[in-house]
This record gives sequence, structure tokens and C-alpha cells, in this order.
Amino acid sequence: MEKRDIFMKRAREQVKAALMSRDMLLSGVTKTMEDLDKVINLLGERLEEWYGIYFPEMRMEDKLKYAELVLTLDRTNIDKKELASTVGQKKADELAAQAARTLGAGLSDNDLAQCRFFANSLIGMHGMRGRYAKYQADLAMEICPNMSKVAGPEVAAKLVSHVGSLARLARLPSSTVQVLGAEKALFKHLKNRRISPPKHGIIFQHPKISGSPKAVRGRIARALAAKLCIAAKADAYTKRDIGAGLLADFEKRYAEIMAAYATEKGKQK
Repeated sequence: MEKRDIFMKRAREQVKAALMSRDMLLSGVTKTMEDLDKVINLLGERLEEWYGIYFPEMRMEDKLKYAELVLTLDRTNIDKKELASTVGQKKADELAAQAARTLGAGLSDNDLAQCRFFANSLIGMHGMRGRYAKYQADLAMEICPNMSKVAGPEVAAKLVSHVGSLARLARLPSSTVQVLGAEKALFKHLKNRRISPPKHGIIFQHPKISGSPKAVRGRIARALAAKLCIAAKADAYTKRDIGAGLLADFEKRYAEIMAAYATEKGKQK
């Protein structure tokens, strides 16, 4: 057999092995959800622009609730009880008052029907995302259970998807895992040293990082990345169940960081 034939055979075997990996499914559903989030946000803005012709005063941060209101709300005959079941009594009273003095244009039944069809499609996309979120969590708990216990299934899935496979992630040092997803910011720092390097990437979505004071986020991210590295190695190679212990260690380190921060703040007063 020629060298070229041997090379092609090995290449085919490697491609087949990669496609058989469950990591590919996890990566696929994670990227699908990211695309869905972008589409939902974009179409949510379009719905607000469109329905805003009819009721420009209506504003909602939650795009799903906005779409639900478009389906149920009749500007000329508001049912406060039904409205309150969706947005609460205070917001229902506010919308009723705004509807009474709205600057919005009158639309035909067909115009409103098209807006509502659009809103219904958007609600369907939210439902699709919810279904995929459950599937993503199930896959993450199957493929990288230790990482999922330490950082949550969504963060674990995004890390695996970002690098392409669990085995590849398991070979990375914690300093790299800490900034995965922040490559653009890292390259800017390397190009211009006056720009501070990023302290976190994807793992910023962990509530103990995003919900903490900015001054300690870097330390928390470093602690979480260190535990995730150990978890990834266990998931990829040993298959040992060590997630609960790693999570306990991270929680302990988090408490120490927050206690030190509180002491520092107390001294500054």
C-alpha cells in the first residue's frame, strides 16, 4: 500500500471517529442555541418596531412577554385582569393608562393579524430554545458531568463547543480556560500592552463571577478555571465522579475571596 493510501485511510478513520463523538452533538446544539438567541433578539426588536406603529408607548425588557402581550392585548378594549396575569397589576394599570392616550395609529384587522402571527412565531422560537436548553443540559451531564457540576451544564457545554472537543479542552492549562471566548480582547492586549488583558471569557456567565464586584471577578474566575481544568481531565480520561468535591473546593475559595474583599472594603472606610 502506498504512503498516500495509508495517509488517506488514517484520515478517514480519524474523521469517522470525530463524527461518532458525542462532543459533536453538544457543540451542535450549543451553537444552535447561540444562533437562536441572536435571531430571537433581532426579531424581538423588529416586532417592537412593527407593533410600535399601533402602540408605541408599550415597552417591555422581556421580549417573550412583549410577544405574549401583542397576542392578547386589545388597545381599544383592555382587559386589566387578563393583562395583570401576564405583567402584574402595576404594569397592567400603566399600560391601560397609556392605551387611553396613545399616539399610535389605527390598524386594520389584517394588519394586527400579521403582527400577531409574527409574535406567535417568536413565542414558538422561545419554546424551541427551551427544548434545546434541556437537551444541552442532558448532553453536558452525560459528556462532561464533573464540569457541569462545577460550573453548570450551560457553561460546560459552551467551553467544550468553543474548543471543539472535551479531549482538546482537557489538555488546556487553567490560564487558557479562564479566557476562552475572550480571544479578541486578548489579542488587543498583546498588540497594545496599555490595554488590560481579559480576566475571564465564557466563564463570566457563571453567576458567582458575573454577580460579584468587578474587583474580585478575576480571582474568582481563576479559581473556577482551575477546578474546571481538573474536572475536564476527569471527564475526558479517568471518568471519576469528582464534581461534588471540586464544587465544594470552589465554594470554599469563593467564600475566602469575598471575605478578603469585605475586609479590604472595611479598611478603606
